Amino acid sequence: MKFKYFFYFFCALLLLCCSAQAVSVEGGYAYVTQWGSSGQEAGQFNQPYGVTIDSIGDVYVVDTYNNWIQKFDSNGTFLKKWGSFGTGDGQFNIPYDIAVDSVGYVYVADMNNNRIQKFNSTGGYLTQWGTKGSEEGQLDQPGSVAVDSRGQIYVADWGNNRVQVFNSTGGYLMQWGSSGSGDGQFDGPNGIAIDSTGNVYVTDAYNNRIQEFNSTGGYLMQWGSSGSEAGQFEIPQGIAMDSNDNVYVADSGNRVQKFTSAGTFITQWGTKGSEAGQFSNPFGIAVDSADNVYITDVYNNRVQKFTSAGTFITQWGSQGLEVGQFNMPYGDAVDSAGNVYVTDLGNSRVQKFTANGTFITEWGSSGSGDGQFNMPYGIAVDSADNVYVADLNNNRVQKFNSTGSYLTQWGMTGSGNGQFDQPCGVAVDRFGIVYVTDFGNNRVQMFTSAGGYLSQWGSHGPGAGQFSGPNGIALDSTGNVYITDWGNNRVQKFTSTGSYLRQWGSSGSEDGMFGDSTSVAVDRDSNVYVSDSSNHRIQKFDQNGTFITKWGSYGLEAGQFNSPFGITVDGAGNVYVTDVNSNRVLKFAPTGTTPVVIVPGGSAVPQDLNHDGLYEDVDGNGVLDFGDVVLFFNQMDWIAENEPISAFDFNKNGQIDFNDIITLFNEL
Repeated sequence: MKFKYFFYFFCALLLLCCSAQAVSVEGGYAYVTQWGSSGQEAGQFNQPYGVTIDSIGDVYVVDTYNNWIQKFDSNGTFLKKWGSFGTGDGQFNIPYDIAVDSVGYVYVADMNNNRIQKFNSTGGYLTQWGTKGSEEGQLDQPGSVAVDSRGQIYVADWGNNRVQVFNSTGGYLMQWGSSGSGDGQFDGPNGIAIDSTGNVYVTDAYNNRIQEFNSTGGYLMQWGSSGSEAGQFEIPQGIAMDSNDNVYVADSGNRVQKFTSAGTFITQWGTKGSEAGQFSNPFGIAVDSADNVYITDVYNNRVQKFTSAGTFITQWGSQGLEVGQFNMPYGDAVDSAGNVYVTDLGNSRVQKFTANGTFITEWGSSGSGDGQFNMPYGIAVDSADNVYVADLNNNRVQKFNSTGSYLTQWGMTGSGNGQFDQPCGVAVDRFGIVYVTDFGNNRVQMFTSAGGYLSQWGSHGPGAGQFSGPNGIALDSTGNVYITDWGNNRVQKFTSTGSYLRQWGSSGSEDGMFGDSTSVAVDRDSNVYVSDSSNHRIQKFDQNGTFITKWGSYGLEAGQFNSPFGITVDGAGNVYVTDVNSNRVLKFAPTGTTPVVIVPGGSAVPQDLNHDGLYEDVDGNGVLDFGDVVLFFNQMDWIAENEPISAFDFNKNGQIDFNDIITLFNEL
C-alpha cells in the first residue's frame, strides 16, 4: 500500500525555484545571519565606562560598547548623545574615558582607534590627535584623559605604560613612565586625575596602587597594595578629586574608596550586587561642584550618584530588556529541531530562537529561587530537548524542559562532591550523563540527568589533566570530552571517564594559539571549534588538535567579532557564536554550502529530527510524515540546487536523487 501511494505522487511532479545567499568571510565559513542588539534607547547603556561633569553640572557618560557619548543633567535626565562605530571624525572604536575643560570642550579617549577626539559641549567634532605606536604623541590604547586648570591634556597611555601631556589642540608637550613596579613606573595606568595644585594622580592598575606626580611628572609618593582591606586595591580603575582634594578611587573589588590627598584612608562604600549602592565593576568616577560622586556601574549598565560620604542619592540607566535584545550573551546550544537557546547573562534569562533568529520564548529573572538566575553562563540540551543551565553565581545547575518549565536543580557553594565554585560549562552525552566545568575548583564533575553525583577529575596547575579555570566543554560522537582551559590557553581532551588524552594551544595570536580560549564545540565529524575571545576569532581543529582554519576579526560588521564566547554547531555544520560585547548571535555556514532554508511549499525551515545531520522533516512541521516525502519529491531539483546536499542526502551517496526519496519513504 505504501508503494502504491508513493507511485501516485511520483506522477505529479512540480518544480519551483528560488535562491539563498550568504556573505563570504575568510576561513572557509560564510556569514549567514545575525540577531540581537543591546539597549540603544536614550538613557540605556551597553557597559558605560567613563564619566565626567561640566561646569554647570551636566554629566557626560561614555557608553563604551554602543560607541557613543550620552549627556544628562545632574538628575539623570537625558539631554543628548553623539557618536557611532567607526574610524571617521566623531566615530569611536571602544571609547573609554572622557574629560571636560573649563571652557566646556569635551575630550574622549578613543581606545581602539588610539586617539583623543575633541568636541564642543553639544557633540560637534573639532579635532583629534594620536596614532598607534610608542613614539612621542602616539598612543597604545589610551585609557584615561584629564584636563588641568591651564587646559593641558593628560593621557594615561595604557599599552605604553606612560602618561603623555598635550596642549588643548593636541600638540605634544612631555611624557613620563615606563613598564615596571618601581617608583614612577606603571603596569596598566588606568585612571588619571589632577588636584587643585596641579599634582597628577594615576591609578596603576596591576600594581594595585595610586601614584602621585607633580605637573611635570616628578614622582612624589604612592599608596596601596593588593588586597581587600581598607587602603588596598583589587585593580583600581577610575579616580577623581573633590573640592578639598580628597581622592576617590573606583576599585574593581566592587567598592569606592576615599582618601586624603596624602593617601590616608577616610572611608569606603559598596559591595557586589545590583541593588542601590551596590556595584558590578565600578569604573568611571566624577565629582561635581557640590562634591556629589558619580560612578559608572559597568555591568549593571547604570550611573549611580552618592554624597561625598557614600550615601546613595539616585541612579539611572538600564540595558535593553526587549525580546531578542541581549545584555552579554554567553552560552548557546541547539536542540534536535534546530532551535537555538542563548543565556542572556546580564538580563538573568534564557532566550529561545529558531535557527534563523526568530524569537520563540524566554524564561528566568534575577534571584536564587527555582528558575531564577544569578549570571546564567553555559547551556546544553539533551536528546529529549531538556535544557541544562550553569547558574554561575548561584553555584548550581538548573534543568528545564524545552519551553522553560523548571524541572530540578543541584549544587551549592563549596569544593565537596557535587558542590561548585562558579560552574561555567555544561554538556550532556548520548546517555544523559551531565558534565560540568567547575571553574573555581579547577575540575570537571559528572552527574546523572537528575543531578546525582558520579565522578570528577582535575586539579589546579599547568600539567596534563590539570586546569587553570576550565570554562567551555563539549563532547564528540564517541563520548570524548574537550575542555577549554582558559588560564592555560589550551584545549584538553579526555575520555568520557576523565582519562587524559592530549592537549593543544598556548598563549598568542598565531594559528593554533589562543588569547583567551573560552568555549568549545564539536561537529558530527569530530572537528573542534574554539572561541578565541581576545583574538576575536573562531579556530577550527581536527579531533587531534591539528589546525584546519580560522575566521573573524575585531569589529561590529557582519562576520566580525567583539569578544566571541559561546559556540555551538548544528547537524548541518552551521556554527552559532554569541558575540558578548556586541550583544548578538552570529550564524555561519561552511563555504561552498548554503544554510538550510525553507523549501518552497513547506511551512518552516526543515528540521533534523534525529540530530544526525539529515533533515528528514522537509516541510518543517516538526514530525516525519507523508507530506515530507511528497514535498521532497516535488522539490527534488530545487533542493539539489539550493540546499546543502549533505543535509538531504538520505541514502548518503553524495547526491540528491530518486534513491533519497525511497530512503525517506521507508523511514515512515
